[in-house]
Amino acid sequence: KFAYIRSPNPSDYKSFRKGIDQLLDEGAVQALRQRNDDGGGPLMLAAVGQLQFEVVQARLQNEYKVESLMEPLSYSMARWVDGGWDAVDKAD
Repeated sequence: KFAYIRSPNPSDYKSFRKGIDQLLDEGAVQALRQRNDDGGGPLMLAAVGQLQFEVVQARLQNEYKVESLMEPLSYSMARWVDGGWDAVDKAD
């Protein structure tokens, strides 16, 4: 499963980011980036199932006191490529 997550309240961004970073460090979900995203694009999360997304949102709310919005994505697979985007381009 894949989804974008964001904070609907810009004033809560620091707490939101702190919570997301902690959850990523714990391995609750994985963060992915789309091509040409240098880190400023929307945060895409990957999880085995919907329950992991729900746990992330509940922990953000309960532990960090921030709301979050999830936007499900229709992707069904992600690939990890050694060699970065250059290796992907060569494979095409």
